[in-house]
Amino acid sequence: MSNLKAQKKKESQMLRELNLILQRELQNPVLNTVSIAEVRLSSDGSHAKIFYSFLPINQDISKENVGKEIEEGLKEIRMILASKLDWRSVPNLTFEYDESLDRANHINEILAEQNSK
Repeated sequence: MSNLKAQKKKESQMLRELNLILQRELQNPVLNTVSIAEVRLSSDGSHAKIFYSFLPINQDISKENVGKEIEEGLKEIRMILASKLDWRSVPNLTFEYDESLDRANHINEILAEQNSK
């Protein structure tokens, strides 16, 4: 039970730090629009799956563009994260686009369409 609690605490800490890194530490306008929705740490702590979303504030910001910018900045993000966390080792990071907002918007559109009939 305490292992799960410790893992959740680490996930929460990593989520908070990653959001701060993307918003404040990096001088990249594309990555500044990214928000981390969830972090899932593997049971051994060697890998973290990070789910993100973003605000498309202009036409240059697309799902593909954000993914490319994250991939290019991954090493720097991991290095900054390592300096912020007081952990023995920082896990390998995998970023995945969080499609839950897109799905929710699609469902809302369907419901609105049904209600207007």
